[in-house]
Amino acid sequence: MSDIKSSGSIYRIMDFARVVELFDTNELYFANPSEWDDPYEKRGIPLSGGGVFAQCWCQLAASDAMWRIYSQHGMGVRISTFPAKLEEQVRAGILKDGLRWRGGPVAYLPQFKLDEDCRALAGRLRRDFKAKHAVEMLYMKREAFQHESEWRAAVYHPGKLGHHSEKGIKVPIDAHGLVNRILLDPRAPDALVDAFKFYFEKKLKFKGRVGRSVLYKSPEPLDFDDEEDV
Repeated sequence: MSDIKSSGSIYRIMDFARVVELFDTNELYFANPSEWDDPYEKRGIPLSGGGVFAQCWCQLAASDAMWRIYSQHGMGVRISTFPAKLEEQVRAGILKDGLRWRGGPVAYLPQFKLDEDCRALAGRLRRDFKAKHAVEMLYMKREAFQHESEWRAAVYHPGKLGHHSEKGIKVPIDAHGLVNRILLDPRAPDALVDAFKFYFEKKLKFKGRVGRSVLYKSPEPLDFDDEEDV
């Protein structure tokens, strides 16, 4: 049986300090894909001129794998929003810089299909470069990563502007307007949950729901007494 379920929201698990920074600065960080681990996500960078920055969200409301990957010490915090909210805020934040937006789910493909599609896209870009098509390479990944169920947000320069050495860029947003809900690691002890809740609700004045994930909440015990009432 699967331990995951999807909804209309998107989710991002971050360290507690990073979430606090998000609310303090009202900025979203978009990384240059050259900083990522997966080498397949870097091979489109020369085609785009390096002027592409992205961040990863998850479409799964509950995922044991994602908590274990991104909250290894039980200090992770999951924020949620709607894709339309994210798009609205990011578009407003990048308007003055002349950047473009793209957001959507990642397609997970067999290795041979991924290679085939990437080669075809590279050929098309060499013949007629368009930045919006170059970004398409960020929305294809190997099947080995499909547990991520990723929804990716990207911002990019509209033209092939040459090499961009920035490791990432920060986009101004309204964190309180963006984040719908905050969940804490399901393995977090009560004292830590209480401390985090106090900080988000009293210090940061977050008005949405703050609570612990119920992923590991114990179910109702089963009754194995098969005796019938007389």
